[in-house]
Amino acid sequence: MEYENAKTCRECPTHLCCRIYDREEHGIRDKPHWFEEWAESFHDHAEEYGVEPLFNPLEVHKQGHEAEWDLLLTKGIDPEWCQYYSPQSGCIIERDRRPTQCRQFNCGRLTETDDRIDIVLEVAGD
Repeated sequence: MEYENAKTCRECPTHLCCRIYDREEHGIRDKPHWFEEWAESFHDHAEEYGVEPLFNPLEVHKQGHEAEWDLLLTKGIDPEWCQYYSPQSGCIIERDRRPTQCRQFNCGRLTETDDRIDIVLEVAGD
């Protein structure tokens, strides 16, 4: 099943579902090989997205690359968030091209109140 509520997502104050490179949670800089493998497997079909990422997390998250990190922050791009997340428009990948785990993520905010249950449910295709 796929879950989406465009109104709820637009109004979300945190977008934590898109914060996939959280340094505190994952300790990214201390485990470069683990991080590289994880990042590549998360976006295992990036060539099919039809858009270019806003940054390369494998470069930005390396030790000694703080200048690149700071440059992204000055542009309003948080390197702890997915490289396809735009602060102005949200995910830049068309919904049907997004990674499976993004399409299937079930946010608890979707069921917080009755007025938020205009969920679009789709059966994921084979």
